[in-house]
Amino acid sequence: MTRTLAIALILMAAGSVHAADKTFDKTFAVTAGGTLTVDADSASVRVSGNDSNQVTVRMRASGSDDELAKTTLDAVQNADGVTATLRRQRKGSSWFNWGSWNSEQHVEVTVPRNYGVSVRTGGGDVDLRDTTGSAVLRTSGGDISAKNVKGNIELRTSGGTILADTIVGDVDADTSGGDVRLLHIDGKIRGNTSGGSVRVSLEGSNRGVSATTSGGDIELTLPRAVAGNLEATTSGGDITTDLPVTTTIVKDDRLRGTVNGGGQLIEARTSGGSIRLRVAN
Repeated sequence: MTRTLAIALILMAAGSVHAADKTFDKTFAVTAGGTLTVDADSASVRVSGNDSNQVTVRMRASGSDDELAKTTLDAVQNADGVTATLRRQRKGSSWFNWGSWNSEQHVEVTVPRNYGVSVRTGGGDVDLRDTTGSAVLRTSGGDISAKNVKGNIELRTSGGTILADTIVGDVDADTSGGDVRLLHIDGKIRGNTSGGSVRVSLEGSNRGVSATTSGGDIELTLPRAVAGNLEATTSGGDITTDLPVTTTIVKDDRLRGTVNGGGQLIEARTSGGSIRLRVAN
């Protein structure tokens, strides 16, 4: 066998591995106020709200015929709402993450605007938009985005960035390896990262703000009339503020005091960057 022919056969074999798709498409009639639950081993997940009384689930997995035969795509309706599942099974009927499976999986769901959301995926991005209700979004290896949500949200990723934008409700965000952007938040705010920067902008009154990072800068943009007790510390940068702070401690690496008479805690802590407090326009 010539070298050229061998290479051609290898490329043909490699191409055939990813030639197949497995899909799922189902619509459920529901009432507002339920909860969508998505459980995926390694899929990207997108959820959006609309003005219908339906939950529509669309899923797709790509891979070899053998891989797809071991893949379960399913969605069921229960008393609490709808549960969608995308998982792969190996011999012995035990479940595991898809990290070693070189393929793509996608879950896309539309829900009534007034609907709770709970997503867990082992290795893809998660995107949520235009819903009213509490939300919990978790991924072990992707980015998380939540936009235009009314309700408390919890965001967790082990290896990506987090963006929450235009949220009316409390936001609790944590990542082990990316930047955190919590913008136009009307609620209590917590943003933490072990390996990036944190940027926060608050709208409305201060219910408590905490921004912490082990390896980046922190920027807080707050209303001019915000009231709170400020605690800002850094081990590797400067602290600057545009807000009027009545100080009790002023050092190169620490600023403590009250803003507009004091109130809920406004905390900013970094081990490797600067801290800036800005006044919202």
